[in-house]
Amino acid sequence: MSRYSLFWPWLALTLICLGWMWIAPGDEVIPFHLIWIGFALAYGFEAWPVRPTCLALGTVAVASGVILVLRARAGVIAWEETTEIVLMLAMAVLVMWHVRRRLAALAEVTRVADGQVATAKERERLARLTSHEMRTPLAIAAGYVDLLLAREDRDDHREDLHVVRDELGRLWRAGDRLLRMIRLEDPTPQDAVDLNGLVDETVTRWATVAEREWRTETATAYVVGSHERLRVCLDTLIENAVRYTEAGQTIRVFCRTDDATGVWLGVADSGPGFTREQTALLNDRHRLDAGPGLDVGASGPGGQTGYGLGIVREIVTARDGLVRAGRSREGGALVLIVLGHDPDRRKAGGATANTLPVATSRPVVQPARNPR
Repeated sequence: MSRYSLFWPWLALTLICLGWMWIAPGDEVIPFHLIWIGFALAYGFEAWPVRPTCLALGTVAVASGVILVLRARAGVIAWEETTEIVLMLAMAVLVMWHVRRRLAALAEVTRVADGQVATAKERERLARLTSHEMRTPLAIAAGYVDLLLAREDRDDHREDLHVVRDELGRLWRAGDRLLRMIRLEDPTPQDAVDLNGLVDETVTRWATVAEREWRTETATAYVVGSHERLRVCLDTLIENAVRYTEAGQTIRVFCRTDDATGVWLGVADSGPGFTREQTALLNDRHRLDAGPGLDVGASGPGGQTGYGLGIVREIVTARDGLVRAGRSREGGALVLIVLGHDPDRRKAGGATANTLPVATSRPVVQPARNPR
C-alpha cells in the first residue's frame, strides 16, 4: 500500500476520528460518518488493493462499532444508532464494487482501443506492402510496353499497346487509391502542416507518372491538421485532374493565404471542366466569395466529378473547412479547399503566416518519366 498516496491520509483521519469518538461521548455521529465519507472520497480517486482494503475496513468497522456499542450500553446513544455500523460498512463495500467495475470497464476500453490501433497499423503496413508489390510489376510491365511502343511501326499495334499502357495506369492509380482510403480510416496526429512543402512534394511525385504541363503557385502557409489526410485530399484532386486531361495539357496546383478566409489549397486544369449542374451540386452547401485571381463561377461542359471529391469533402468539413468547385483560368476544372490558417506558426527567419509574399507561378521541371 506504500505507493497509494491517499490510503495513509485516510488512515490518519480514521485514527483521529476514532479518538474523537472515544473522548467525546454523545458526539460520536460526526466523526463516525467522517470516517466513511473520507473512505468514499479517497477510494473514488484511487482504488486500493482488495485484501488490504477489506482488512482496513473490517478493523475500522470493529473499532468504531465497539465504541458505539459501549455508548449504547451506557445509554448515551440509542441502540438504533448501532445499525450505522453495518450500513456504513455496506456502503463502503458498494463503493469498492462500483469503482472496481468502472476500472474494469476502462481497462477493457483501453484494451480494445489498443487492439484497434495495432490493427490499423498492421492494415497500413499490409497496404504499403501490397501497394509496393503492385507497383513494381506494373512499373516493369509498363516499361516493356513503352519499349515496344518505341519499336513498333504499325499503327494498329501501337493503338493496342496504348490501351495496355492505359490499363496499367488504371491499376497503378487503383492501388494508390486503396492506400489512401486505408490511411483515411486511421487515427492521425494533428500538427502544423507546411502546405508549400506538401504541394511541391506531391506535384513532384505526380510529375513522374503523368505527362502534363505541371505548374505550381505557392506561398508559405501552415495549417493545423494531419499531413497524411491533406495529402490524401491533394492526391485525389490531382488524380481527377490527370484523369480528365491529356498529355501536354496544364495542371496547376496552388496554395496561398487570405486574411479573411484562411488558407487556400487547390488544383486547376485545362481539361473539359465541370458542367453547371456539377458545379452547383459541389457548391450547394459551401459558400465562399471568390477572391482576387480566382474565378469559382460556373464551369463549362465535360467530365464526371467522381466519388473522390466526396472523400475530400468529408476530410475538409470534418475540420470546419470548405470545398468549392468552378472554372479555372486555364479553362477547365477548379477545385478549391479553404482551411483555417495558423497565424502563430513562424517560418524560418521569423515571418508569420500573415506576412507572406504573393504567390508566384512556376513550371515544374518534368523528370524522366516513369511508367504510370
